[in-house]
Amino acid sequence: MNIKGKENSLMGIMAVLWIVIMVLGWLNQHLIGMILSVCLMFIHMVLGVAKDGKISKKFLIYPILSWVVLWIISFSLSDYYSNVFAGKMPDYAIGGFHPSFAPTFYLYYIGGMLTLTVGYYLLQKEWLSEEDWKSFLKRVKKNGEA
Repeated sequence: MNIKGKENSLMGIMAVLWIVIMVLGWLNQHLIGMILSVCLMFIHMVLGVAKDGKISKKFLIYPILSWVVLWIISFSLSDYYSNVFAGKMPDYAIGGFHPSFAPTFYLYYIGGMLTLTVGYYLLQKEWLSEEDWKSFLKRVKKNGEA
Protein backbone atom coordinates (compact mmCIF):
# COMPACT_ATOMS: atom_id res chain seq x y z
CA MET A 1 0.00 0.00 0.00
CA ASN A 2 1.42 3.35 -1.00
CA ILE A 3 0.55 6.46 1.03
CA LYS A 4 3.33 8.70 -0.28
CA GLY A 5 1.97 12.22 -0.69
CA LYS A 6 -1.18 11.39 1.29
CA GLU A 7 0.30 11.92 4.75
CA ASN A 8 -1.11 15.44 5.16
CA SER A 9 -4.58 14.30 4.11
CA LEU A 10 -4.41 11.45 6.62
CA MET A 11 -3.38 13.90 9.35
CA GLY A 12 -6.38 16.08 8.42
CA ILE A 13 -8.69 13.06 8.61
CA MET A 14 -7.28 12.29 12.05
CA ALA A 15 -8.06 15.82 13.26
CA VAL A 16 -11.63 15.56 11.99
CA LEU A 17 -12.02 12.13 13.59
CA TRP A 18 -10.95 13.53 16.96
CA ILE A 19 -13.64 16.18 16.77
CA VAL A 20 -16.32 13.76 15.57
CA ILE A 21 -15.43 11.26 18.32
CA MET A 22 -15.75 13.95 21.00
CA VAL A 23 -19.10 15.13 19.65
CA LEU A 24 -20.39 11.54 19.51
CA GLY A 25 -19.37 11.08 23.15
CA TRP A 26 -21.31 14.19 24.14
CA LEU A 27 -24.31 12.83 22.21
CA ASN A 28 -24.07 9.42 23.98
CA GLN A 29 -23.26 7.65 20.71
CA HIS A 30 -20.41 5.74 22.32
CA LEU A 31 -20.27 2.68 20.08
CA ILE A 32 -19.94 4.74 16.90
CA GLY A 33 -17.32 6.90 18.62
CA MET A 34 -15.34 3.85 19.71
CA ILE A 35 -15.44 2.36 16.22
CA LEU A 36 -14.25 5.67 14.77
CA SER A 37 -11.47 5.70 17.37
CA VAL A 38 -10.29 2.39 15.91
CA CYS A 39 -10.17 4.11 12.51
CA LEU A 40 -8.16 6.93 14.09
CA MET A 41 -5.65 4.49 15.60
CA PHE A 42 -5.49 2.58 12.31
CA ILE A 43 -4.34 5.77 10.57
CA HIS A 44 -1.75 6.36 13.32
CA MET A 45 -0.41 2.83 12.82
CA VAL A 46 -0.31 3.13 9.04
CA LEU A 47 1.62 6.40 9.28
CA GLY A 48 3.93 4.89 11.89
CA VAL A 49 4.91 1.78 9.97
CA ALA A 50 5.19 3.34 6.52
CA LYS A 51 8.69 3.23 5.06
CA ASP A 52 9.16 5.87 2.38
CA GLY A 53 5.38 6.08 2.10
CA LYS A 54 4.90 2.34 1.60
CA ILE A 55 3.34 -0.25 3.87
CA SER A 56 3.89 -3.97 3.52
CA LYS A 57 0.67 -5.77 2.58
CA LYS A 58 1.64 -8.61 4.92
CA PHE A 59 2.01 -6.17 7.80
CA LEU A 60 -1.22 -4.41 6.92
CA ILE A 61 -3.20 -7.66 7.03
CA TYR A 62 -1.49 -8.99 10.15
CA PRO A 63 -1.21 -7.47 12.66
CA ILE A 64 -2.91 -4.16 11.80
CA LEU A 65 -6.19 -5.23 10.14
CA SER A 66 -6.47 -8.23 12.47
CA TRP A 67 -6.20 -5.83 15.41
CA VAL A 68 -8.89 -3.58 13.87
CA VAL A 69 -11.27 -6.54 13.54
CA LEU A 70 -10.65 -7.69 17.13
CA TRP A 71 -11.34 -4.24 18.54
CA ILE A 72 -14.49 -3.65 16.51
CA ILE A 73 -15.86 -7.07 17.51
CA SER A 74 -14.95 -6.34 21.14
CA PHE A 75 -16.73 -2.99 21.19
CA SER A 76 -19.77 -4.38 19.36
CA LEU A 77 -20.14 -7.35 21.72
CA SER A 78 -19.66 -5.17 24.79
CA ASP A 79 -22.36 -2.81 23.54
CA TYR A 80 -24.69 -5.71 22.74
CA TYR A 81 -24.34 -7.34 26.17
CA SER A 82 -24.57 -4.04 28.02
CA ASN A 83 -27.92 -3.46 26.31
CA VAL A 84 -29.12 -7.03 26.98
CA PHE A 85 -28.32 -6.73 30.70
CA ALA A 86 -29.17 -3.05 31.19
CA GLY A 87 -30.60 -2.62 34.69
CA LYS A 88 -30.32 -6.29 35.71
CA MET A 89 -27.70 -8.76 36.81
CA PRO A 90 -26.81 -11.61 34.44
CA ASP A 91 -27.18 -15.23 35.66
CA TYR A 92 -23.67 -16.04 34.44
CA ALA A 93 -20.18 -14.64 34.05
CA ILE A 94 -17.65 -15.18 31.30
CA GLY A 95 -14.32 -15.99 32.87
CA GLY A 96 -15.45 -14.17 35.99
CA PHE A 97 -16.47 -11.05 34.09
CA HIS A 98 -19.85 -9.47 33.40
CA PRO A 99 -20.83 -10.48 29.85
CA SER A 100 -20.53 -6.87 28.68
CA PHE A 101 -16.95 -6.55 29.96
CA ALA A 102 -15.62 -9.99 28.92
CA PRO A 103 -15.25 -9.07 25.21
CA THR A 104 -13.38 -5.94 26.22
CA PHE A 105 -11.01 -7.88 28.44
CA TYR A 106 -10.39 -10.85 26.14
CA LEU A 107 -10.53 -9.26 22.68
CA TYR A 108 -9.57 -5.64 23.32
CA TYR A 109 -6.93 -6.00 26.03
CA ILE A 110 -5.47 -9.47 25.62
CA GLY A 111 -6.30 -10.17 21.96
CA GLY A 112 -5.33 -6.72 20.75
CA MET A 113 -2.08 -6.60 22.71
CA LEU A 114 -1.04 -10.12 21.69
CA THR A 115 -1.91 -9.48 18.05
CA LEU A 116 0.17 -6.32 17.86
CA THR A 117 3.06 -7.67 19.93
CA VAL A 118 3.36 -10.93 18.00
CA GLY A 119 2.79 -9.23 14.66
CA TYR A 120 5.37 -6.50 15.27
CA TYR A 121 7.85 -9.12 16.46
CA LEU A 122 7.33 -11.56 13.56
CA LEU A 123 7.38 -8.84 10.92
CA GLN A 124 9.87 -6.46 12.50
CA LYS A 125 11.92 -6.23 9.31
CA GLU A 126 8.80 -4.99 7.50
CA TRP A 127 8.69 -1.83 9.58
CA LEU A 128 12.19 -1.35 11.03
CA SER A 129 15.15 -3.23 9.62
CA GLU A 130 18.58 -3.08 11.21
CA GLU A 131 19.77 -0.98 8.27
CA ASP A 132 16.94 1.52 8.75
CA TRP A 133 17.69 1.76 12.48
CA LYS A 134 21.39 2.45 11.86
CA SER A 135 20.50 5.08 9.25
CA PHE A 136 18.13 6.72 11.73
CA LEU A 137 20.82 6.80 14.43
CA LYS A 138 23.28 8.41 11.99
CA ARG A 139 20.73 11.12 11.09
CA VAL A 140 20.02 11.82 14.76
CA LYS A 141 23.72 12.05 15.58
CA LYS A 142 24.36 14.30 12.57
CA ASN A 143 21.45 16.63 13.41
CA GLY A 144 22.34 16.67 17.09
CA GLU A 145 25.86 17.91 16.40
CA ALA A 146 24.77 20.66 14.01
